[in-house]
Amino acid sequence: MDADSNEPIIGVNVTLKDAQTGTVTDISGKFSISAPVGSTLLFSYIGYVTKEVKLGTNTSLKITMQEDQNQLSEVVVIGYGVVKKSDITGAVASVSSKQFKDQPVKRVEDILQGRTAGVAVTSVNGLPGGTVKVRVRGTTSLNTSNDPLYVIDGIMSGGLDVNPADIQSIEVLKDASATAIYGSRGANGVVLVTTKKGVEGKVQIYADVAIGVSNILKKYDLLNAYEYATALKEYNGISFADDEMEAYKNGSKGIDWQNLMLQTGISQDYKLGISGGTAKNKYLISANVLNMTAMTITTKYQRAQLRINLDNELTKWLTLSTKINASRTHSHNGGIDIMNFLNYSPTMEMKDPVTGVYNMDPYNSVNGNPYGARVANYGDSYVYALNTNMDLTFKIMKGLTLSVQGAANYSHVPSYSFTSSLAKPGQISGMENASRMNLFWQNTNNVTYNTSFGDHHLTATAVFEASGAEGRNLKLTGSDLANEFVGYWNAKNAKTRDGENGYSAEAIVSGLGRIMYNYKGKYMLTGTFRADGSSKFQKKNKWGYFPSVAVAWDVAKENFMSKQNIVQQLKLRASFGVVGNQSIGAYTTLGMLAPTNYDGYGSDAIHTGYWTGNLATPDVTWESTYQYNIGLDASVLDGRLSFTAEWFRKDTKDLLLRKPAPQYNGGGSFWVNQGEVRNSGVEFTITATPLTDKDIFGWETSLNASYLKNKIIDLAGSDFIVGENYTSIGGGPIQIKKVGYPIGSFYLYEWANFNDQGANLYKHQSNGSLTTNPGADDLVTKGQAEPNWTFGWNNTFTWKNWTLNLFINAALGQDRLNVSRYAMGSMTGVYRFISLSDAYYKSWDKVANKADAVYASHKNSDNRNYPDSDFWLEDASFVKLKNISLTYNIPKKITKVADIQLSVSAQNLFTLTKYTGMDPEVYSESDYGFNGVDMGSYPVPRTFTFGMKLNF
Repeated sequence: MDADSNEPIIGVNVTLKDAQTGTVTDISGKFSISAPVGSTLLFSYIGYVTKEVKLGTNTSLKITMQEDQNQLSEVVVIGYGVVKKSDITGAVASVSSKQFKDQPVKRVEDILQGRTAGVAVTSVNGLPGGTVKVRVRGTTSLNTSNDPLYVIDGIMSGGLDVNPADIQSIEVLKDASATAIYGSRGANGVVLVTTKKGVEGKVQIYADVAIGVSNILKKYDLLNAYEYATALKEYNGISFADDEMEAYKNGSKGIDWQNLMLQTGISQDYKLGISGGTAKNKYLISANVLNMTAMTITTKYQRAQLRINLDNELTKWLTLSTKINASRTHSHNGGIDIMNFLNYSPTMEMKDPVTGVYNMDPYNSVNGNPYGARVANYGDSYVYALNTNMDLTFKIMKGLTLSVQGAANYSHVPSYSFTSSLAKPGQISGMENASRMNLFWQNTNNVTYNTSFGDHHLTATAVFEASGAEGRNLKLTGSDLANEFVGYWNAKNAKTRDGENGYSAEAIVSGLGRIMYNYKGKYMLTGTFRADGSSKFQKKNKWGYFPSVAVAWDVAKENFMSKQNIVQQLKLRASFGVVGNQSIGAYTTLGMLAPTNYDGYGSDAIHTGYWTGNLATPDVTWESTYQYNIGLDASVLDGRLSFTAEWFRKDTKDLLLRKPAPQYNGGGSFWVNQGEVRNSGVEFTITATPLTDKDIFGWETSLNASYLKNKIIDLAGSDFIVGENYTSIGGGPIQIKKVGYPIGSFYLYEWANFNDQGANLYKHQSNGSLTTNPGADDLVTKGQAEPNWTFGWNNTFTWKNWTLNLFINAALGQDRLNVSRYAMGSMTGVYRFISLSDAYYKSWDKVANKADAVYASHKNSDNRNYPDSDFWLEDASFVKLKNISLTYNIPKKITKVADIQLSVSAQNLFTLTKYTGMDPEVYSESDYGFNGVDMGSYPVPRTFTFGMKLNF
């Protein structure tokens, strides 16, 4: 086991000195070998100092190995097995707990961001518990999920509901050689999470407390009440009394909407854990409670988790591993429309003094009062989850094991909302109660044979697996409540009520095999094959087949390299494989009827009937991704400097697209497999330890960079598709699917300049002339929502008991359509008056030199401000200091009680960007990866965290 962590080490070579006899440690770090008394055992493992132990009469040994500071590689999980990193043939990125244990991470996605090449992690919004988007080597599908498959301790999961303190390691499988083992679920990459185990020996207890304060990094410069009133008089002829203007000017009257709606956020993160056990029985129990108050008023988030991991050796040939994870999350008033309050008038009266109803903005036809929506309305959503996992491992004979694993994951997701009649004028009170219950089960039977003969090493794996899921949902709504005293517990008092429910079930059965061959650690071959049968497809397309092959050659192991001692590894890798995507609805391919109401043809009677709800599509099959990968792994100077480079290409074919059905057949649309998308790129990772003596000064650094090019190759014969699954603003779609362009391209008018009256001029695409009134033929494809380049740079400096960490993340080449700026800077459409300071002072009307004008004239009634114009499209490239932390360790020999670690850190301390919005990283969420539109997206907060850890 590891001398520092007491964690078992898998795959240690145990050999009898001066003999050919040997074995390797199993997944629990155990081994058995026949050897005479007085002989010497050698324990060797890459990354650890080789150890010699002379045998006495004791037949039970506890061996601890010290980590070699000049380590070359480590054991990583690859799906249905483990392998030394030096023997990997595919593209696998690994993150160990050592890389984030001293940072205040609250969720697993934060661990991945910027730390793994080829993995793009974006905060869709910065809300506590908010959505995070993870993409492994790009977006592959137009109409199905692009999320990677998450596997926790061997069990497939719909998310990452894991306490970060419980994580031992995270592996990201990126190419087909690594992901094909997961077949139809591996097209978008696979994220493997391995949780910690209990350790043999003295009971270990840890406690961790982190308190954070958050604020918004950047606010908009808005017109204050006096400026707004002045602009109203200038543009709309609305006058205010002199005493009102004086009150606005001195600040005694008026609303600062940003200060009213935004506040300092508070987070409290508490963790407690205990582990220990004997050689045959080990346990780990941990708990985590997280309380967060958001930067927006009335928004709160809570999470509580409990984990129990047990490992028991029942006999010499049978072990039992049990893992139980229970969690509860609660979100109160989770959503907020930031764009709404950014555009609200600072001169309005908040409430009607007689009725108590929150007023609408009298100068803008926008949504209801944003403050009233937060304090009069409210909602709560919960997630109760229980995940259980049991694994029986049989040691059938030397090198041959059988693992029988069963798991059941249950979640109950209730949500409640209440709408008050006081929230805005004319609002009808209402309530909603909804409940969703999900059950996922999985059975995995894994036979693995691991053997060595001479210089040859072979690992063969065969797996039979079955899994399924059921979902039930129920919803009750009521409107026009007789009273509002009990909020959403009020269905009985509603004048009108409605309800609905639903059920779905799906299953998949799989068989798979993998062979890993290694000759002298020099030549490596991996071949996998998986067959999946899915209930989602009809009979002739029910089965999908997914093969892969990979080869590797470590040039540093060749004889002609034996006389040098600089290069320890110089491995060339190549792989090809096919993986699939079956992320469609359980009944997508079936013909289904939907109820509808129709009149009585000549009478007032309303009848209920049925029409086509879903056209049968028996020919629909899997989306298939063909992946190519070439890689180089190099390690020099005894592992102090390592380098990895990858080139990849992913061709996703048989894309699911919708085609319109003729009206005589009921209209609507149906699914076909007739599209293709390509993702290609390169990845680089450099890891170095320039300074190794932490008592003097230590420095470890890691830099990764990824370049990605996404392109649509085919759209079922069409050149482009607009209007489906895209945000629509100003009456038309603002994004487009177009052959030759990336997913997430924008579809906009091309802004050119202002005319002599200060009106916007747009370019006619037919002849290049300029016009104030462009048409549909003048829309062009430009920009992209996803970055071309992503970077992550992590640095850890140590000096005696001090540790300083700096982590920088960057994304280059992405664009955002800043609709919030349009709403604040325009006097057209539903947003009829400006609130942005620059839109007033830098408008055509206000600047002396018209060449300096940034915004069009607000006086020109013929001026057209289109939100779907590239005038509002901005470069959203950024560089962020994601984390800076300073920790100090006080050893137990000083405190006499526990090892104590004190820390102070800051997250998102600064951002370098040209983007004028609050945060270039976030965007308003939409389905299927089409994003890049900022409609008041909640920014990622700047957070200062103070922490203390105790290890007893």
